[in-house]
Amino acid sequence: MAEPHSETIALRRAESGHDLWAAIEAAQFARIVEHDAPRSEIEAERMGALIEVFTECAEAWEEKSAAEQTAALERLGRHLAALEDAGLFAHWAVIERAFDTAEGETAVLPVAVLAVARDAGPELSLEVPKAVGTD
Repeated sequence: MAEPHSETIALRRAESGHDLWAAIEAAQFARIVEHDAPRSEIEAERMGALIEVFTECAEAWEEKSAAEQTAALERLGRHLAALEDAGLFAHWAVIERAFDTAEGETAVLPVAVLAVARDAGPELSLEVPKAVGTD
């Protein structure tokens, strides 16, 4: 019997930008971002803004001072509040996945999972691939 290509994971709701700290740390290596289809221009703008700031944080996290990291998390918190005003909520998790290295070895790295959905619950289930590519 073949091993399944995906698994269902539980994501926690982010209620403040500080809740996303571990996800940002993991997103420096790899990330999966999922979102409900926007139903309006405002939903599309708010989803896009949160995802953009999250991505910016992950890509420059190590270069930021502790004060800059705190400011970035507070900025994320404002975007989370704007999402909530539009009836949308962010959930996150950190999982591990194996990647093939350039040297032909396998490395296990953290992967951030961020989902934006209309589900306001404290947890959200999401199906994610067991293998993650480098694209």
